[in-house]
Amino acid sequence: MKVLLYWLYLQRAMIRFQFDSIKTTQAAAFLLERHHGGMSKGCLLKMLYLADRELLAKRGQPLTGDQPVSMENGPVLSKIYDLMKGAGLEVRSYWEQYISDAKKGTSYVTLKKKAGTEHLSKSEINTLTEIDERFGHMSWKALVEYCHTLPEWKDPGKSSVTIAVENILTAVGKSSEEICQIRSHAMESSWLDLILSNKVAA
Repeated sequence: MKVLLYWLYLQRAMIRFQFDSIKTTQAAAFLLERHHGGMSKGCLLKMLYLADRELLAKRGQPLTGDQPVSMENGPVLSKIYDLMKGAGLEVRSYWEQYISDAKKGTSYVTLKKKAGTEHLSKSEINTLTEIDERFGHMSWKALVEYCHTLPEWKDPGKSSVTIAVENILTAVGKSSEEICQIRSHAMESSWLDLILSNKVAA
């Protein structure tokens, strides 16, 4: 009975990953470095979203752990969106050491200094490189048009709507059984992170 109840819970619980500010910063810096130290924040946001999406397809786990949302110009990673606006104070400390905010009146973010890649796996680096090779040459408008074709994006008008990770996984071809396994692993990782953080705090 307990096993059945746990299985039913896994069917209903939303998948959530832990946001990793260090890996996110290193991934953003890696892309910026490939673009001579600067990109429009919109293009960088889209590239990071597409990298997370590709890694969900490959291994069932994103790089950033950020919460995706639908906005007027396509999918966005919410905490990274805040970071690029100069917000996200609770996760800014590492990011702002390496990446500048867009200057007033512009949408361009730049690399302050190299961030390294020691927290990124080989698979993550390869995926970032693949995404840049596929999409890095595209304009902001072309990226928006492409992202509007992704099945998980829904037009929220001038607002924003959370994109369930399950919808992305379905869109990239994961079965219901695979999604359930990914959900279980994400929950276990979240509990482990919570336990470890409580031990450090104690």
